[in-house]
Amino acid sequence: MARLGISLFRRGAWLFSMLRRRRHFVNILRLIWLLFRDPRVPLYLKGMLVLAVAYVLSPFDFIPAPLFLVFGMVDDFAIALMAVNFFLQWAPQDVVNEHMEMMDPEFKEAFRQNKAL
Repeated sequence: MARLGISLFRRGAWLFSMLRRRRHFVNILRLIWLLFRDPRVPLYLKGMLVLAVAYVLSPFDFIPAPLFLVFGMVDDFAIALMAVNFFLQWAPQDVVNEHMEMMDPEFKEAFRQNKAL
């Protein structure tokens, strides 16, 4: 179980490192949008993103902000990042590669290097 957690963290580490570089943020959103609109991406992945957005926008929280201060605000961000990470990791690789061809070459290289983690 711990090994699975470490594996998911390492595989998702690329997203955290890319979010630190704000210039790639727009490209990440563009890639998500292109994949979301593509009919070859499974419906359950799209539903996962919709549920994550609904959770972030809803007033309901798993960790209430008034009780746990900072941690109550972090859970929305963590769920959004996990949903984006799983969406990009589980989307069909050929579809992702096809949409990556339309992206900025610098972003493509950063995405490919970090995705291998």
